[in-house]
Amino acid sequence: MRCGKKTIAGIALVAAAASLVLTVVLGGCGGGGLSGTVTASGSTTVQPLAQAAAEKFMEENPDVTVTVQGGGSSTGITQVSEGAVDIGDSSRELKPEEEGKSLVDNKIAYDIIAMIVNPDISVSNLTAEEAKKIFIGEIANWSEVGGPDEEIVVVIRDEASGTREMFDEKVLGSKKDAPVKPVSGAQEAGSNGIMREKVASTPNAIGYVSYGYLDKSVKALELDSVKPTLENALNESYPLGRYLHMFTKGEPEGANKAYIDYVLSDTFQTDVVSKEYIPIAETEESGSQTE
Repeated sequence: MRCGKKTIAGIALVAAAASLVLTVVLGGCGGGGLSGTVTASGSTTVQPLAQAAAEKFMEENPDVTVTVQGGGSSTGITQVSEGAVDIGDSSRELKPEEEGKSLVDNKIAYDIIAMIVNPDISVSNLTAEEAKKIFIGEIANWSEVGGPDEEIVVVIRDEASGTREMFDEKVLGSKKDAPVKPVSGAQEAGSNGIMREKVASTPNAIGYVSYGYLDKSVKALELDSVKPTLENALNESYPLGRYLHMFTKGEPEGANKAYIDYVLSDTFQTDVVSKEYIPIAETEESGSQTE
């Protein structure tokens, strides 16, 4: 009988120990008690990615709240520099006046800006000079570039857009001390999706979108006979390639770091980023092949 009591007591001890180990393991699975808040603002190009990541990240880390807002790349960079948000989303590099503020660049994807036209337009290529003249209004009819005798409808992004900043700089030759304005009367689009919809539904329209928004509803144009592809953008034969960024004030820590790490995870890059943009890993692979 005494032996039986020892056995029962031993079983109880083993069970208690197993319970303790299970508790520790389960605690680890909960993200190590990760909690806190993450605030981000900026690029409307990055915003859909940031929001999708926020929703999935919060599902896995219920004690973390991630808030994502738009406003444009300039807004995001200004707000993270001033400490108003934790992360400044941007679809452009820092300008000289934005450097030296302890901002850390976390590249999350690669994007290519492609000029698009309504599918009924027969033109498939524009020279750099032709593209510039169209968007500043010096060429107003498609017949001047080998198309139909129809007035060109120009669609541009809003002024806060990092996409527009890059397009204006690379195509229009616009600079801070010598800005070049698009043609008067150009229609504005507040996002890539709206831009694509406008060009697809407006006869004789031309505009520009991020690579991931290209589909059969619009036609992508070559620039100086160079197609808007990843390889061409990385080797700089196509000039409208750019990284997408999540800037932080100093190295990210805690929930901020965990959130950015999630954005860069293989799962998110494959399941979400690759649907509209180019995963960072692909730029590294393609870049090494073109060297």
